[in-house]
Amino acid sequence: MMRFPLTWPSPRCSLVALMTAAVAACGSSTPAPTRAKSATGERDTTIVHEPCAKDSPSAEKVDVNGDGVPDIIHVKQDGREVCRVVDLNLDGAIDAFIYYDAAGIERRRESDFDRDGRADEIAHYERGAIVLKERETNFDDKLDTWDHYEGQRLVRRERDSDGDGIIDQWWQFNNPNDAKCAIVATDQNADGKPDPSSVVDLCAESYGTPRAAAPPPGGAAPPAGQPAPAGQPAPAGAEPTSAGTGAASTGAGPASSAAPADAASPKAATKGP
Repeated sequence: MMRFPLTWPSPRCSLVALMTAAVAACGSSTPAPTRAKSATGERDTTIVHEPCAKDSPSAEKVDVNGDGVPDIIHVKQDGREVCRVVDLNLDGAIDAFIYYDAAGIERRRESDFDRDGRADEIAHYERGAIVLKERETNFDDKLDTWDHYEGQRLVRRERDSDGDGIIDQWWQFNNPNDAKCAIVATDQNADGKPDPSSVVDLCAESYGTPRAAAPPPGGAAPPAGQPAPAGQPAPAGAEPTSAGTGAASTGAGPASSAAPADAASPKAATKGP
């Protein structure tokens, strides 16, 4: 347990084949964290805190609200800042440890979102851009979710949904215009690979409202769904409107209530942003 050291062939089969290949090759343009990882998806789920010498005599402490407790601690080495401790909401507890590379650019951030003194997320950066987030989402003090980013966008997620240290969910975020849309595959037979029958597209058109039929032709007809004015016959050539036949639905396309990306997870309780 890690605590912050302060009290303060079909398209579906093709997709599965692609996911399987990614699992076998661990393929990604984003770097993997320096922790154990096997071909079957086994991961070291230990949350490891990187030391930050906040009590060093050279550390610069800043009391933002004047209560006598430092809210920001700048830790320096050889004249440059190597890490920073911050209390973002001024409640006396550490919210984040931030680490910097030799150029002074952020390379790592450990965040405690639920104020329990333990890291819930470890974010990794390259040249200041996020590439990986290791997350603990179910209050068991073990990593269970790995989010991979490319171009500052979440593109892939791996999850250990049952806490056995082995990846059993694979998420692909292929729609750059909608971060909630994902294709999710799970390992239901414990062979370490995504199963074809498990694939779910969270934004598939079949989950939304069916597209309505186009309105009947007739250039002189009134707008769809609106009857001819009272006391006037329908324009010549217009087809009569029968009861129950209205305008085409304006809600064509997938419903906007598609489940968010995390909705497919079997975890009942989550934390973090």
